[in-house]
Amino acid sequence: MITKDKNQRVTRQRKIILDEICKVCCHPTAKQVYKMTKKKMPNIGLATVYRTLDFLEKKNLIIKLQSKNSVTKYDGNTSRHCHLICKLCGKIIDIFDIKKVKIDSDELKKSGFEPSLDFLEIHGICKKCKNC
Repeated sequence: MITKDKNQRVTRQRKIILDEICKVCCHPTAKQVYKMTKKKMPNIGLATVYRTLDFLEKKNLIIKLQSKNSVTKYDGNTSRHCHLICKLCGKIIDIFDIKKVKIDSDELKKSGFEPSLDFLEIHGICKKCKNC
């Protein structure tokens, strides 16, 4: 939810863009968000969508992800979960049971560093690409 800040206005565009991202279970690109938003706001510009996405990400209302070939995608689900990102096709898979994701590294243990698993991105190769 966008809260009123003395330096930032709660605009109709911001509300609609956030609503559109939050109602899909995929990870849309800015252009896909633009197409979804344009249905409700025919006069909205692509630049407004990009600025709004940056604003929403800075306010921690959405998550910004880098996919294949540095394609930026967005996630409206800011609950604690992990993203598995395929380096070949760009597919993003959500893992919500983050306790099942183990990071077992001798280097982590030696350093005494305890990782935060609030948002974790793991890049690799998905099952479909692996079998091709």
